[in-house]
Amino acid sequence: MRKVKICLAWLYAITKYGYPTPVDLMFRVFEDAARLGFTYVEVEAVGSRNLNEIAERKRELKAKLNELGLEIVNFAGIFSELISPFESERERAFESMRKAADLAVYFGAELLQTDTYTPPLEFIGPRPYSSAVVFAERYRVKVSPTFSWRSFWSLLVESMRGTARIAADYGLKLVVEPRVGETISNSDAMLRLIDEVSEDNFGAVLDVGHLHASKELLPLTVEKLDGRIFYVHASDNDGRDNYHWAVGRGTVDWRGLFEALLKHHFSGPIAVDVGGPDIAHRLEEDVITSKKILEELVNEYLSQ
Repeated sequence: MRKVKICLAWLYAITKYGYPTPVDLMFRVFEDAARLGFTYVEVEAVGSRNLNEIAERKRELKAKLNELGLEIVNFAGIFSELISPFESERERAFESMRKAADLAVYFGAELLQTDTYTPPLEFIGPRPYSSAVVFAERYRVKVSPTFSWRSFWSLLVESMRGTARIAADYGLKLVVEPRVGETISNSDAMLRLIDEVSEDNFGAVLDVGHLHASKELLPLTVEKLDGRIFYVHASDNDGRDNYHWAVGRGTVDWRGLFEALLKHHFSGPIAVDVGGPDIAHRLEEDVITSKKILEELVNEYLSQ
């Protein structure tokens, strides 16, 4: 069994430096990651402008990574036009994903990530992930008389299949995570999407915080996805709201989760995915705590 990599998720950067995180501040994220004891990190590009800025400065960014002894394991490209009803917008998003895949290879990442985004509904009040990461929001929506779930689902499947094939062209795995408020918000929807996309390199990010807040039985989640979990985002909460607290601060059954990961021979990266406005004042403390506990769990369960 290969060594499981513990990495720093991009939520740290978002919490401390803003969303999207400007390229100038990415250098500080890398410095923070090294100072906090990480060898592995992930990077996220939000929108074409942010992506292009990363591409323009990729040599500087890679030089900083090399200087600090850091490696990128996951590159996320967040382009909501992937689920646009307009083909021209989807094509532009596919081009952005190709550029993101090229950057993933340049930085030595093994994973390419995207989202399933928010369905085309009318939100009355807050809209999920519209300008920043905010947890424990309450949503009200109206469904248009002209909206067809089956048509939208078909569009989502085709977009994810197309993106998975782009990733495959670059030798990458494509991952998405079920998240509260997005099109794919639970393990059953994720499983259905994996089955219908039907590409071997397409799988899930097990986002513990979101799934626990959705009342998932996490060991059962691992059973359902059965080997199609390529990545884990580790955070904790009270099982009611999708906060991303330090591992061990909430009610997640971490031992039960790791026993299930062991059963299914999980060997992908695990990210310390803590952050959000509610814990910004203790962000580094929670990151350090989570890293230590995850290392202990990996040594006990996944290093056998």
